Amino acid sequence: MEQGGSVAIPGLACELTWTQKELFRANRLAAGNARRYTHLPLTARDVCVDVKDAALVGGVLMANAVAYSGVPAYAEIPKRWTLHRSGALLIEVQDARRDFPDFDEITKWEPAEGERARSFWSARRLGAEIAYASSPYGKSVQAMIAPPDASINAPAVPHSP
Repeated sequence: MEQGGSVAIPGLACELTWTQKELFRANRLAAGNARRYTHLPLTARDVCVDVKDAALVGGVLMANAVAYSGVPAYAEIPKRWTLHRSGALLIEVQDARRDFPDFDEITKWEPAEGERARSFWSARRLGAEIAYASSPYGKSVQAMIAPPDASINAPAVPHSP
């Protein structure tokens, strides 16, 4: 299963500075491995986002893919990191399931007082914008993390004299 990157989040019209892809086995260690491995490529590059937060977000996406894609534990799930010239980091996990039931509800969910946090809520709290896109081969779930004090998709605001 392979599809192009940067397809789910609309309006991201920045040029790429680099991209890296790795495969992770869809077993109980996948999310931890994806989280730990994220440190290596991001630390080696000059990124403007918090590497620890990006690693946690990458682990969330991988955990979701393993839990809901329905693939066997020996299957490989691709994860891609893409750095845009704007400084935004796009983390993308692809899986074989095309649909994402209740995506809007899941990504907008907020915990009530005393309720345990859920993974996508945690990713959003770390600054990730979550999106997904389907293809004939499955889907791509993406998290975009903008650098501090940057607005990737915001329209330009005219200056007042």
